[in-house]
Amino acid sequence: MIRTRWLLLSMIVAVAAIGVLAFINERRRSEAELADLAREQRAVAEAALPRLASGTLGDLEKPGMTRVIVIAADGQARALDGAPVEVPGLVAAAKRGSRISRLDRDRASRLGLPERTAMAGLAPTPDGQTIAIVSSAADQRDRDLAGQQRLLGSILLATGLVSAFGGLALARQKQQLVLERELAVTDTARARDNELERLSRAATMAAVGSGVAHELSTPLGVIVGRAEQILARAAGDERITKNAQAILDEAQHIDKVVRGLLGLARGAPIAMQDISPRELVREAAALVDHRFSRAGVTLLPAVSADAPPIRCEPLLFKHALVNLLLNACEASPRGSTVRVEVHADAAEVAFIVSDEGHGITPEHAARAKEPFFTTKGEGTGLGLAIANEIATTHRGSLQIVARAPRGTAVSIKVPGAARA
Repeated sequence: MIRTRWLLLSMIVAVAAIGVLAFINERRRSEAELADLAREQRAVAEAALPRLASGTLGDLEKPGMTRVIVIAADGQARALDGAPVEVPGLVAAAKRGSRISRLDRDRASRLGLPERTAMAGLAPTPDGQTIAIVSSAADQRDRDLAGQQRLLGSILLATGLVSAFGGLALARQKQQLVLERELAVTDTARARDNELERLSRAATMAAVGSGVAHELSTPLGVIVGRAEQILARAAGDERITKNAQAILDEAQHIDKVVRGLLGLARGAPIAMQDISPRELVREAAALVDHRFSRAGVTLLPAVSADAPPIRCEPLLFKHALVNLLLNACEASPRGSTVRVEVHADAAEVAFIVSDEGHGITPEHAARAKEPFFTTKGEGTGLGLAIANEIATTHRGSLQIVARAPRGTAVSIKVPGAARA
């Protein structure tokens, strides 16, 4: 808490220091522009020297903005109409041989200029006279004033925002400390919360599984019935027979998957058997091959034949792999590649599916296994949740990480058959 307060104070001081430096820089810029204005008037005065004798300097004057003053060798200053004027600063600058000078607000006002700072450029003549072109800097000073006001407003706004957000951060930190104390009361309370979460997730999966089974039972029955009718009427046509049998096989596969997921959600025991990872990946890849072809994405399984077997329920485990593959396919741009690898050590076997998509943020990765969480507009948010439940049922885990420079890698890690 103390560190946060010091950090907030340091930020306010830093903002104030930056504001002071910016104000100083603004003043320097203003002075530089005034000097530029004086040099411009000096150039005008030097260009007007040949016209002094002919008395044709009147066009250089602009009412309310620019005056022409002629300073004689004896120091008498007069306007173009011959009227004497009091400009001691200009007279002193002419005697010193200065080429530029500044008039304060009062002197500028006495010359008929706005009551603002005025700048003068001086040019001496060979006979000892000096032409002074005096121009008001009112427009520039107005701009400078507006700029300084904006700068001051920005500094005040920045300081206010830092203070406000700092205050919010302090309040949030206090809330977090209180929450941490409450959460640290007992480990038993945290364990109870985790158990409630697990039961809630299981209940959600059971409800979803029951709904899916109910909704699919009727259309699956119709599909099976129609396929059996087609098969009965095939009359020896090999192509029709093959297609009808494929429909029956896939319908039965869907029925088994749905029933398996429903049993998983209800906590029913599953029939485990030893099976090769290579075979699991091959069969899962065959189920999604048409989706990859349609998406223009290459599916590249890379599983060695000597990968150690795992103990699992094949239908459910293949379904988990299918979900990972479909997610990777949907995240992949056309022309990219999705890889399936199996890594094994003495403790576990890891099935890793990696894509070349845009990747996943840590925030999304942390929530991706939650039921119904999805970043896809038309997704159900159940694919990774189901795969995670299947991995957990097999005493394993599902992990999601972003790949460098892009893409996502999702892995299911389960014990090898010897340790299951």
